[in-house]
Amino acid sequence: MTPLPSLPARSASCPPAVELERVSAGEDVPAVSAHVSTCEACRTYVERLTHESTAFVSARPAERFLSQLETRATTPAPKRSRGLLVVSLASVAALLLVLLLPRIPSGPAVLFKGSLVSISLKRGDQVTALRDGDVLREGDALRFSVKSERAGHALVLNRDGQGKVTVVAPFNARAPQGVPEGTTVLDDSAVLDATRGKETFVTVFAPTPFDVASVVKQLEAGQPVTCTGCVVEVSTFDKP
Repeated sequence: MTPLPSLPARSASCPPAVELERVSAGEDVPAVSAHVSTCEACRTYVERLTHESTAFVSARPAERFLSQLETRATTPAPKRSRGLLVVSLASVAALLLVLLLPRIPSGPAVLFKGSLVSISLKRGDQVTALRDGDVLREGDALRFSVKSERAGHALVLNRDGQGKVTVVAPFNARAPQGVPEGTTVLDDSAVLDATRGKETFVTVFAPTPFDVASVVKQLEAGQPVTCTGCVVEVSTFDKP
């Protein structure tokens, strides 16, 4: 995961971060654009988003993508030797995920997707809501919003196709983010890297602060994420 710029301190009248991301992607959002022209904090954030997006695209030219396709096309088909499965390097991550990593079991604290968190997906110049069944890609930028009927503390963790666990919102946080009643866009976005396989996002909400290191260890071990008073929601997407 590569984080997008953190939100600067802003006033209550500033638009949500996802609206600023739409403006940075070139969408026509007149009301937000008008606000950005008069707000230094929001204007600076949009400029940083635009810079990061340009740098990301520049680091991944079309020639590199075509070269990767040609390499895959010439990769020999998998074959068996001495009873062991021989696979291409591109298949190693998926094979390890199936054979070695423990599965994340469901538990009584896990809710159905959609009740606690919503995820905004920025792909190129388009910003959409991420939905069940959507397929993720390298370079997708994600932003997380939580909705609660009471104030509390929340964060989002990611477990990628190789089992690596990262706190993505707020990025690398050692403590959950305090959130008011209603809908809150969590600090920081994340850009997906080239790791293939299942991308699992675990959103944790509790009325009081909880131990982030403990929930990270639970997810790394493939265990249900639990903590005192926590509401936990798991969202899983394919990234081939």
